[in-house]
Amino acid sequence: MAKTIKFNLILDNYPVRNIEGMQEHFSIEDMLKYFDNGLLLRWLNVRGYEKEYEKVSAIDKNADKKTIITELVKIFEVVDLDDSEIEKAIGILYYLEEENLLNAVYKENAFEKKQIIDDYNFGYTALVMHMEENKDNMAVLKADAIQMEREYFGLFELNYYELYFRLLVSAPKALFAILTRDAFRKFWIGEEANAKIYESVKTSLLTAEKAKEILGDDLKIVRRHTQAMWDPIERPEVKLMVIKIAPGTFIKNAGNFYEKLGNTDVNDNLVKFDGLEYQCNNPFCELLYMEV
Repeated sequence: MAKTIKFNLILDNYPVRNIEGMQEHFSIEDMLKYFDNGLLLRWLNVRGYEKEYEKVSAIDKNADKKTIITELVKIFEVVDLDDSEIEKAIGILYYLEEENLLNAVYKENAFEKKQIIDDYNFGYTALVMHMEENKDNMAVLKADAIQMEREYFGLFELNYYELYFRLLVSAPKALFAILTRDAFRKFWIGEEANAKIYESVKTSLLTAEKAKEILGDDLKIVRRHTQAMWDPIERPEVKLMVIKIAPGTFIKNAGNFYEKLGNTDVNDNLVKFDGLEYQCNNPFCELLYMEV
């Protein structure tokens, strides 16, 4: 009798061996892919999850993405995803699929050079307008920032000054989304950045009052007395960007025993971390950060 070969599902870049791992690293995009290509059912079969196998088999393969994901969330009891989060994620997938279809059209058809240039500029302009139309939706803004980096970095490089001050007025939350992408940061923050823009970032985005006003529910705020101990705030797999910490408080990447960063290291620099640990002896001090 042939031996059953067990394999892992890769969800959000993590190998998953059991239902608990799936719950922890549940990725809507990955789960849709594995559902469509049948790999999810194969995994459930070889891992011996008979009940889940029957439930997944019963899902209509012709149903829309939201229906399929909603059913999978129920089957695998993923408590961290609600309907609004599923809808946002599905919206991003549809948007990126449309962009990929457009890219495929360009590859299949030999458009005239001028037409390509005109379409490229139009695409960039449309993307900026899409940010303005979705100025309060951080999930969409992050997807737009990824698309800008992949498809329109050249135009961003030519237009970064005008773009910053345009979005500062029309969609300031989009500025935070763009600053989560490493390729863009040098234009707006740090020693290499345009001095006028960097000064504006510090005064118009990175004060505690402005960050709270612009980011709203997308800003995470911690007020905690840690008794001079390191307090774990986020797990290592959570990518985040620190907006501000108070003097006399310290932070570090999760699990890093040799790191200890203070407010002069972090503030005005939007330092990115893999997870977060926090040390504070004042319950009124604030740590402000956002996930990237």
